[in-house]
Amino acid sequence: MRLLSRVFFVAVALMFSWPQPVVIAGQNAQVVTRIAKVGNMIITQTDIDRRAQKLLPMQVSFHGGIDKEKVAEIKQNALDELISRAYKVQYAIDGEISIDATDFENEWKNKLSKNSRLADNVHTAQASKIKADLYLDMLASKAEMVAVEEKITVTDQEVAAYYAKNKEKYFRPKLFTASHIFVKVDPSDNAEEKKVKRARAEKLMKRAQAGEDFYNLAYYESDDRSKYVGGSLGSFHAGQTVPEFDAAIHAMKPGDIVGPVRTMYGFHVIKLDAVDDERQLALDEVAAKIRVDLEKTQREQLYEQWMAKLKEKYSLERFDQ
Repeated sequence: MRLLSRVFFVAVALMFSWPQPVVIAGQNAQVVTRIAKVGNMIITQTDIDRRAQKLLPMQVSFHGGIDKEKVAEIKQNALDELISRAYKVQYAIDGEISIDATDFENEWKNKLSKNSRLADNVHTAQASKIKADLYLDMLASKAEMVAVEEKITVTDQEVAAYYAKNKEKYFRPKLFTASHIFVKVDPSDNAEEKKVKRARAEKLMKRAQAGEDFYNLAYYESDDRSKYVGGSLGSFHAGQTVPEFDAAIHAMKPGDIVGPVRTMYGFHVIKLDAVDDERQLALDEVAAKIRVDLEKTQREQLYEQWMAKLKEKYSLERFDQ
């Protein structure tokens, strides 16, 4: 199986190492134009066009067309991606890194299952090029896995040290959990209409304060989508709601029902369900997040260092400049 993978790899490498110019023989012969070369890896205009097509259809379907500047930008991004991939593939060649043949064939079958047009033309030269592209993408990812991902190590001691040095980042402000019954006021409502809506909100507040089930009141009487969860607004920190609502919440104790509170949206009958006081989060509460952040930073640093070394080792030639 490993031998089959290496054979396919050699075929792909040869495909991307053509001299310039290249004439593809056949009834519709064409010249393949080289744009760039990284080490022994050739990038052609056809490669760029095919890469760019992954973005262009989406742009066109949403906007009905695309200007020349945007097309040029997309093609430049495609070229940048292909150059980056070529560096990684060269690393894989030197390191004798290859893709498991079974994994590759499964990925290819998955691609065909999602593209009936490609599946119907699987034996064409175009399909062979797409298949080679897939292999190179997988090979570049494998190279990055070996050179970067497998070298990322964040110890418990590093997590603890970062927490101790940055405790202020992990201080949670006071957290409120509340529900409301909302009576909407439209900007076009006149004074009399607003008066009627305030009276309705006051009646709803009295019913809630008298012990009527708040969930049901919100479900049947509230004017916003929170009605479907009994008026629940979930949990939020100070300052995350409009000022009038925020001020009312701060003056309440858990279990209190107050209102009507007037905001720019209308009248609110508010029930404070719970309050969690501000506190310093413990290391075990934030360790997982700190680890992810440290791994992300380390990943970026390792990737930049790796790419810098690849650019020093493998020459980049441009034929379009």
